[in-house]
Amino acid sequence: MIAICSAFKTALVAIDINGKKDFCQIDANCGHSEKLLPAIDGLLTKNILSLVDNDSFAVVIGPGSFTGLRIALALIKGLCAGQNKDVYPITSFEFMAYTYIKHFKPQKDFVCLINALSGQVFACRFSKEGKQIGQEKLLKTHELGQELYVGLEDEDLAMNKVKLSAEELLELAQIKKAAQKPLAAENLAPLYLRKSQAEDDLEKREKKLLKS
Repeated sequence: MIAICSAFKTALVAIDINGKKDFCQIDANCGHSEKLLPAIDGLLTKNILSLVDNDSFAVVIGPGSFTGLRIALALIKGLCAGQNKDVYPITSFEFMAYTYIKHFKPQKDFVCLINALSGQVFACRFSKEGKQIGQEKLLKTHELGQELYVGLEDEDLAMNKVKLSAEELLELAQIKKAAQKPLAAENLAPLYLRKSQAEDDLEKREKKLLKS
């Protein structure tokens, strides 16, 4: 398996192929397109492996960086083209919840938060056992109530924070592989929950033109 997360500033890559495991973390701020594929190739080369040795992929589908998500999903689709490879999608919330439960063993339900900018957050509730409760949401920060909130290490959204790692990405990917059916690569889709800033700006400009 090859597992990838490029939903955030730091990209994560993990491999588990033919009994060989390896991991890397990339400060890919605004550079996912240049750094992600070389990172995968580097891990394979280091372990004397090739893509043909790999039987499956796992990828974080969001929410998170619009550009990072598009690049990761396009890369997976490209690597799977013409090959029978299993794909396992993971949401950013599932990744956060798995990491939080593993390290902190919460005693009650909690809500994972991700900065959506412009005074908004992406939010998703989980049980203390890690089961998702309800749908992912886009909320305004003033709509947040008295909950146990969990955020990312580099975001100031919650007192409880998690640091995502390639090792835990692979652990969760293997759990997914053992528990659910794979998805065809062509059916992969990002979990955005909102329009991109560029789309928002374009929509505002179009509305102004209509009014003028």
